[in-house]
Amino acid sequence: MKDDKSLNSILRNTFWTLRLIFRYNPIIFIGIAVSQVLTASTPFVRNKLFSQLLDGLVYHQQNQLIGIFALFIFFLILTSFFSFVQNQLTRILDTKLQGQLRTLFIGKVSQLDYQHLESKETGNLISKVDEEFGWRMRQTVQDVSNIFANLISLATVTIIIFPRYPLLWMLIFLSQIPQYLIERYWVQKDWKLREENSEKSKLMWDLNYQLRTKNYLAELRINNAVSFMFQKFQDIFDFFTNRRVKLKVDQTPSELGLIVLSIAVNGICLYVLIQDASNNLLTIGLFTFFFQTIQQTADFFRGLVYSSVSITENSYHIGNFRQIISLKNIILAGNHIVKDPVPPKIEFVNVSFKYPGSNRFVYRNLNLTINPQEEIAFVGANGAGKSTLIKLICHFYEPTSGEILINGVNLKEVKLDNWYAKLSYLAQEFNLYYNLSLRENVAIGDPQRIDDARVIKSLHKADAAFVKRYKKGLDTLMSQRYGGEEPSWGQSQKIAISRVFYRNSPIVILDEPTASIDAVSESKIFDRLYKDIKGSTLIIVSHRFSTVRNAQRIIVIDKGKVVEQGSHQQLLANKGVYAHSFNLQAKGYN
Repeated sequence: MKDDKSLNSILRNTFWTLRLIFRYNPIIFIGIAVSQVLTASTPFVRNKLFSQLLDGLVYHQQNQLIGIFALFIFFLILTSFFSFVQNQLTRILDTKLQGQLRTLFIGKVSQLDYQHLESKETGNLISKVDEEFGWRMRQTVQDVSNIFANLISLATVTIIIFPRYPLLWMLIFLSQIPQYLIERYWVQKDWKLREENSEKSKLMWDLNYQLRTKNYLAELRINNAVSFMFQKFQDIFDFFTNRRVKLKVDQTPSELGLIVLSIAVNGICLYVLIQDASNNLLTIGLFTFFFQTIQQTADFFRGLVYSSVSITENSYHIGNFRQIISLKNIILAGNHIVKDPVPPKIEFVNVSFKYPGSNRFVYRNLNLTINPQEEIAFVGANGAGKSTLIKLICHFYEPTSGEILINGVNLKEVKLDNWYAKLSYLAQEFNLYYNLSLRENVAIGDPQRIDDARVIKSLHKADAAFVKRYKKGLDTLMSQRYGGEEPSWGQSQKIAISRVFYRNSPIVILDEPTASIDAVSESKIFDRLYKDIKGSTLIIVSHRFSTVRNAQRIIVIDKGKVVEQGSHQQLLANKGVYAHSFNLQAKGYN
């Protein structure tokens, strides 16, 4: 994949695409190939019959006209039929491919590791592929089909022309070489422009999204910043437009040269045919037949050139798509099943961690134990490493060194699906699925078992009484865009919390779970939570001391180290980092 511009890479990408599409649609693929052969070969028989028909009229060969006319009509119908079948099959294939390729892409991306999705390189790759891969691959199939048809046609016209006009055939062939080289050169220039400015392209599409999304637009309008953001979008858009216009202008002299070359070659061919007709070496019908065939020969060569250049351009994009499909997950889970005790004991043993591509360690030789059924809270300043700790527990990342043990077994050896079945996780960037119903938004916490009574009970525990006002009840979609309701940010967080109650797993992980919720609701939710999760391990990350103060053990993290731990009362008595932060927050309330 390193040299996407080499002929070998172009061929590999093209054949990979054909194999992929053949695997999905073998019958349609073969049908198109067969109809292509028939569609490409019958027009020459029809042209030959037309030339004989013309000679019959000019030279008064009336006795042959009816038979030739009948054959001509037969092949005209045959050609039209084969062309119709080919076009129908091509349209069906194109329609099927749109869904198949999109499904393949989304299926792959949705299964990628969390750290792949956080990676800048993978993010750029996904962004580039998402814009164009579908139609590029479908266009490649069309281009290969065109090349196949043109090669069949060329083989036919070579049999017709080469024995009589070998020099003209060679002249037409040689004239297409500069066409191919010049077209390929400009395609590579356009690709280079895209690749060197992929960051700009991503920024432009992000701005495009922000300038048409209501949450962004509301803030931008209040701040009178729409023009500012629009100008940034327009500057990048104009940058690409101007660069592409410049490419087209720079391309003009070579394009004009190719037009002159094409006219000159056609003129030479026509001159040779006129000379032979003048010397009675060709009848009027044969003159017409050879002239049509030579013209078509030039068209077939030109079609080969354009399709080859198009395949070259599309190959670069297909190369990116192949990279996405071939990405390997970094987290290679084992086959160990977590058994009793459940919830398990979680131990960090001399764990050091830094993010991929970073030289800064978030943790160095961290040792920490989370006991079964313990209610534990992590507090600390922004950037202290609290959320990173959660990512390690969730096995989104693996330690740079050291071990995370689950009941004494390295987390690397635990089967991922089995481990995730033990977890409930609510991230601080919680999600509301606007295109799903209220029922589905809650039950997605355990989608294999959807139970309305359980959904209602979970919403009650999350203090989501507001849903009683929804006229469509649990069937209400979570966006006015879909004709549903539009919950506030705090209400959305309550719905997200109800998923945790619905899932009812042995380990509950909450990262800033009530940041958008009022104090009264927060108190109710945590009263129910502490009562409901008896027998489970509760892990909370929060800046709000009202959220964490009732935890059995509070762990204070600072610069990747555990600096304090104990109950709320113990930590206040220590008069350390926790007590200082608590008093500052309490002072703010006072």
